[in-house]
Amino acid sequence: MKNSLSTIIYLFFISFLFFNCSTHFIGTWDNYGNEGIVDDSGNFQVKNDTLGISHAFNSTTGKIQVRMENYTDQPLLINMTKSTMTVNGRAMGFVDGNSTMYGNLDQNFAGGVNAFTFRGVVESNPNSIIIPPNSYAESTSVNILREKRNLLGQKFDEKETYYPLFDYPTPMQIRFYNESNSPIKLTSYVNYSILDKEYVPITTNTITQNYFISSYAKITNMSIKQVNKRLLSRDDVSGYFELKGTGAVLLLLLGAIVATAIIAEGESEE
Repeated sequence: MKNSLSTIIYLFFISFLFFNCSTHFIGTWDNYGNEGIVDDSGNFQVKNDTLGISHAFNSTTGKIQVRMENYTDQPLLINMTKSTMTVNGRAMGFVDGNSTMYGNLDQNFAGGVNAFTFRGVVESNPNSIIIPPNSYAESTSVNILREKRNLLGQKFDEKETYYPLFDYPTPMQIRFYNESNSPIKLTSYVNYSILDKEYVPITTNTITQNYFISSYAKITNMSIKQVNKRLLSRDDVSGYFELKGTGAVLLLLLGAIVATAIIAEGESEE
């Protein structure tokens, strides 16, 4: 039974990664303004003599990753509560107040009372980050997945064309924007202070970077694994997928089979 269960679970995950009834919506980001540059890795970055900031949009969760580099021989304090991003003018704080729990919840029944014990850690976004001299730190900031869904939508009137969005021309429906007509504009404000030897702020400043969606594509002939692999090397690209029609039904069916097999496995062991 264990071998058959393992086979079912394996087929479930393989089908999820390779099933071709997934529709992908891919957005490409570009920056505007005089401060932005492109670094040696091809990422958009804004920098001065003190601090360099770069953003990565390719997280599968929709969160933006921010890399902060300290160019000085003094420690820097990044004040996350005073740092923010705006999406079309709406402010979204770097610190959202949410926490994530990692661990196990144990249940014990004694004396007619259920007792639950949590063993693990609780993680949340810090209110501040101290970066040592000539070092860097990375942090995840706001999640813009909902904004992409609501502002860009999923309906395309454009005809399918072959366009090299990734490493070779791929059939897709795609539309292009410039700075003036882009439906999503994002501005990042990172507040930082230079610290003395006693970690007391000497000067405080804010560094700003502006982005906009420059293209938005709909792709139906690539698997989830294929798209995710290409996103890893493209910090300027973000995307999400939807399961359509028989693909979603098949995955739900396989999920039900896995759940049934697990229950049956448990009953057989008893």
